[in-house]
Amino acid sequence: MKSANRVLWAILFASLFLASLPCAGAKPGICPNYYGPYEPNPIGQPEYCENMMDPGTYWVKWAHGPQSGWDWQYWDQVDMKANTKYVMKYDSRGELSIDESYDSSLAGYTVFCCRNEGPDEIVFCLESA
Repeated sequence: MKSANRVLWAILFASLFLASLPCAGAKPGICPNYYGPYEPNPIGQPEYCENMMDPGTYWVKWAHGPQSGWDWQYWDQVDMKANTKYVMKYDSRGELSIDESYDSSLAGYTVFCCRNEGPDEIVFCLESA
């Protein structure tokens, strides 16, 4: 009986310890969550910018078209620096490119934006490298 009580106390202690650790859930836009889908914008509306995030190196995963047909693919790795805005452009030929610009208003963070000038919807997520 004493042995069973020790086991129960050990399980209880381990459970409480694990519960006290920070949650490792995905942040918005960080794979497996995602940003978008963004519709094509024929009038050239400015990009859609997402939440400010910590600088770091990320893989860009993307898909396009209707959600039922998404085929997620890796595109490129981006070393996102502090105080820098990144704009991923989906052009009329269905190709991606990224422009970056310095932005001191980001106060040490970075931001990732999407400009959809493509033929269909686009969705993307960032995966830590």
